[in-house]
Amino acid sequence: MKRLGVKDGDHVKVTTRFGSVVLIAKSLKRIGSSGIAFIPYGLWANQVMGSETDGTGMPLLKGVPAEVEPTKERVSTIEDLVKSVMHR
Repeated sequence: MKRLGVKDGDHVKVTTRFGSVVLIAKSLKRIGSSGIAFIPYGLWANQVMGSETDGTGMPLLKGVPAEVEPTKERVSTIEDLVKSVMHR
């Protein structure tokens, strides 16, 4: 987070080839490795994960390359997420 100039509570935009979402940054010491981020499963994570299974029947849920950047945008609400899905 230090490398990005982000502190706990700051807003960050996470973007993958599947989409993007604005979240609140929170440092977790147990992750312990620079360059690793974690988003709990749910609507927000679904915005940046694809449905491709590569023949396994299970979508890629870990190891998804992403860009993370500080932002002044507001955190994505459930309403925002539902609208984005409806317009796909």
